[in-house]
Amino acid sequence: MDIKLPDNLLENLNPDETVIDSLKTATIASRPDYTVLTNQRIIYFNAKYLGRYELATIPYQKLERMVAERGMLRFGTITFIDENEEEIALNRVPKDQIEPFINSLEEALNMIAVEPISIKRNKGLGGRMNWEFNKPPEMVYRSSARPAQSYQNHQAPKNQDPLRVLKMRYARGEISEEEYEKMREALSK
Repeated sequence: MDIKLPDNLLENLNPDETVIDSLKTATIASRPDYTVLTNQRIIYFNAKYLGRYELATIPYQKLERMVAERGMLRFGTITFIDENEEEIALNRVPKDQIEPFINSLEEALNMIAVEPISIKRNKGLGGRMNWEFNKPPEMVYRSSARPAQSYQNHQAPKNQDPLRVLKMRYARGEISEEEYEKMREALSK
């Protein structure tokens, strides 16, 4: 995370809250919007002029649905919907920042979920990709998060079959079918 967060946003963090990842979106006509994943909640912060701001939060336990789409061109969208059907919509999200942010969200949700959750991924033509998370009715969360593991530093256990790891990466959409076939052939030799 290399984004400098505004002081007004940092003042609204709880003392025991740590920032996992952040996303900055901006348009030419307005000040930037920040979306922050902490160990407890999703925070949307919209800075306005003259020191004003808009702040919306969704605790992970209240997150009902998340839909994200990466378009063919430069931008994508992410929408969060809570149990009360209130929506936080992020438009013009830089294309290259969407997937790492979704991976961080999945990691954050898994830190408090009793059973592992997964985010459905659909890869389309021309770089298009969609992600969707719908909270099942029986979803149970811990009252406090377990210690975080860095998603980027997460490596497969040494005793895990490399072919199985390769199949999982292909199923999650991390690698293309061509890459999968090449790596599978290399592993079978």
